[in-house]
Amino acid sequence: MQRVFDPSSEPKVVGAIVSMDSPHVDNYIVSGIITREPGSSWRWANEKAQLRFAIGEAQRMKFIADFVIADDTFKVTGPVTMKFTIDGRPIGAERYDKPGEKHYEVEVAPAVLRSGEPMTVSAEVDKYFESKTDGVKLGFLLIRMGFTQ
Repeated sequence: MQRVFDPSSEPKVVGAIVSMDSPHVDNYIVSGIITREPGSSWRWANEKAQLRFAIGEAQRMKFIADFVIADDTFKVTGPVTMKFTIDGRPIGAERYDKPGEKHYEVEVAPAVLRSGEPMTVSAEVDKYFESKTDGVKLGFLLIRMGFTQ
């Protein structure tokens, strides 16, 4: 299910970074997050997770993403490439040849960032597991995503 937000109706609690165990995480999620396990520090994402963030002044910042490529999905997909975008503009990609916990970090130029306005960040995997019984797509387990200095 995709959600489109009218900017005037957006909650003002969106910040620069969020962990999936935050009580405010639902305010950040736009689409692609498919599970919520009470007390868990991660959430399953399908092939493309989209979250929204807002920063103060646009300055040179780092984008970070912590996620897991699960052993069980990796057995089906093999190596995967994760691509990251801000409002559709590519900011980086990396190929992962082994399952496990991953940390992605890239410096983002101020020209790509928008001060005080929500930005949509996408994390997309090129291959994913699709259930033969219910069609659910499992891409990766998201732990944390956002911007730091």
